[in-house]
Amino acid sequence: MKKLGDLTLPSSMQWLDRHQWSPVAVETARTLGGGQVIWSLALSGGRPITLAAEATVTWLDRETVEAILAMAAQAGAVFTLRWGDDSCSVMFDQKDGQAASFQPTRPHGDRFIGTIKLIEV
Repeated sequence: MKKLGDLTLPSSMQWLDRHQWSPVAVETARTLGGGQVIWSLALSGGRPITLAAEATVTWLDRETVEAILAMAAQAGAVFTLRWGDDSCSVMFDQKDGQAASFQPTRPHGDRFIGTIKLIEV
């Protein structure tokens, strides 16, 4: 089951960047003698999560889109994302102003495609 907070998402919804993030930060530098120094640290939180309803795979109905937009409008709200057996706490990623973006599949239609941008907290 796929859920965002209490909202059930379509089973065909996709998590586009699920395997494109590393929980480790690495910084490197060279010493004056030419040696390399490597710093490594485990990260907690900050994982970007992009969920997508794509035209050939998933459509969202108007009620679902409006529920997602209402959730995204709650500043600082934390939601549980459940994706099958996995779950994590997330917030809508508002840094670029487009945490949730939807387009109707046809003019004035009730089916939508789009993306939801979250960040793990």
